[in-house]
Amino acid sequence: MLRAVRAAEMPVRTPMAWWRVATSCAMVVLVVFGIYAGSMQYQKQQRLEALRAEHRRLETELQQVKAMADDAPPVVVLDKGDTRVIVDLNRTQQTYY
Repeated sequence: MLRAVRAAEMPVRTPMAWWRVATSCAMVVLVVFGIYAGSMQYQKQQRLEALRAEHRRLETELQQVKAMADDAPPVVVLDKGDTRVIVDLNRTQQTYY
């Protein structure tokens, strides 16, 4: 008698129930993979944007350094041993060393 009651209480598992579980697991895996791929793409874009910003900053700094180098007065550096003499070429009076 108890077997008959237990058999009536237990639902009969059909193959369709397993397919539903398998498809829901596959959907969860696809959603997780999609979120992961999206986050990796977002991180890549952020890193690329940071590199572009740094490149622009370095280009601006290089242009400033080039402008300063163009504005530098012409000089001559004379070295002999431990002695170094720097002479400005725009100077009009003669300098004897």
